[in-house]
Amino acid sequence: MATSIDFAGGWSDVPDFAGEEGGAVLNAAIDLYTEGRACWTESGFDLSLHLAVSPDSHLGTSSSTNLAWVELIAGLTRRTLSDVERAEQAARIERAMGEKGGKQDQYAAALGGINLLRFGGADEPAEVTPIVLPEPATAELAECCLLCHAGSSPDSGDLHAQVWRRFAEGDVRVRQCLRAIRDSVEPARSALEEGDWAALAAEMTRNRELARALGGGAVTERMDALFQAGERAGALGAKGCGAGGGGYVLFLCEQDARSRVEQALTELGAPVRRFGFVPRRGVDG
Repeated sequence: MATSIDFAGGWSDVPDFAGEEGGAVLNAAIDLYTEGRACWTESGFDLSLHLAVSPDSHLGTSSSTNLAWVELIAGLTRRTLSDVERAEQAARIERAMGEKGGKQDQYAAALGGINLLRFGGADEPAEVTPIVLPEPATAELAECCLLCHAGSSPDSGDLHAQVWRRFAEGDVRVRQCLRAIRDSVEPARSALEEGDWAALAAEMTRNRELARALGGGAVTERMDALFQAGERAGALGAKGCGAGGGGYVLFLCEQDARSRVEQALTELGAPVRRFGFVPRRGVDG
């Protein structure tokens, strides 16, 4: 199962907000996989999982793991599930475990590709709009992106709890930030479809600052040091992945600047990873 990144809209997919005002995320599946295996052997039932990135990556690893469970169980019981059904089942597993996040990562793992996802209440399937780029543009975008690990992070549930507590208390600033995060998705989509990486990076950076304004520690001092170093080296923009507070951060660069950005981040002792985009599997109900 693929993990994922979002260019814009993260946080607005959580049902607390999405159920009231509608959320939106511009999301992409990437090739840092969670792989599962289940089979009967002579000695019994064999079950294993392999994760390409650690659980604190903030790349949707827990969601891709839950989707792997759904896939394995469906295979063992000979059930056929649509992509949307698999994503929704994985989301229900996380809610049953007390997780407070949204559903963008489950949909990315189930669908693949780059998608604009619109969210409502917890039990409403997402509205999926595929973003289909020419193959050269997709390859160029992958060459312009890189991930950098900003160190260990607290449980993302702690960050969510702080933000959603203030939301429930009627904090006007939190609600305004969430609306602005959601509304950044359409300009980000336009930039992506036009191949305007500078405009896309500007929306990424805008999302970063709006996440900071939510409070709860979504942007740490270590993350800021990496953002500043990357941007001095020529990055067009950057944002935290997932809820933030650590884990991976996403940089978008001009192609001729990426090696300089990698060097600047490496000199700060931050591991850097490249990735590719996972082809779309398709939506079948």
